Amino acid sequence: MARFSILVVMFLFCVASSYAAKDVDVQDLCKQTKYPSFCLTLLKSKPGNVGGDLVSLAKYSIDVLNTNASATVTLIKKLIAQSRGDPKKQGHYKDCLDHFGEDGILGDILEVRLLLKSSDYQGVNVHMSGVMTNVDDCLSGDSTDTSLLPKYANDVNQVADIILIIAAILLQK
Repeated sequence: MARFSILVVMFLFCVASSYAAKDVDVQDLCKQTKYPSFCLTLLKSKPGNVGGDLVSLAKYSIDVLNTNASATVTLIKKLIAQSRGDPKKQGHYKDCLDHFGEDGILGDILEVRLLLKSSDYQGVNVHMSGVMTNVDDCLSGDSTDTSLLPKYANDVNQVADIILIIAAILLQK
């Protein structure tokens, strides 16, 4: 029985050590992003304070990305309805809906959840690059857009950048 207890204690020590080793310095991580102050603000808002392992930070960031992308889709649908008298604007917003919808960013987010769960960090990286490309493609369609769409889209882009960096770090480990 004593030998079993020692084995359990050793196992728990090894598990605890491996989790402690995976904790990440959020400031170092955020320095690698395009928008370090945005990254710090976002990750500091993570429930349970800042810190934790990279996978937990990625999951949290993906949840935020999903919320932001869904809010952007809602906004785009509203803008489509409001632009009925302007075919050019309506066309731009419909294109953006394609970029943000199920076949675009929202679809990428669903896929990224599965890829992260299976530790396919290269796949996460590829899909986050796709998210950022979709944002750029949406925003390049109308440089005179004075709606909230550019701000919403930029927020999506910034969160995707954080996930991209986390995936790149996970690939190195």
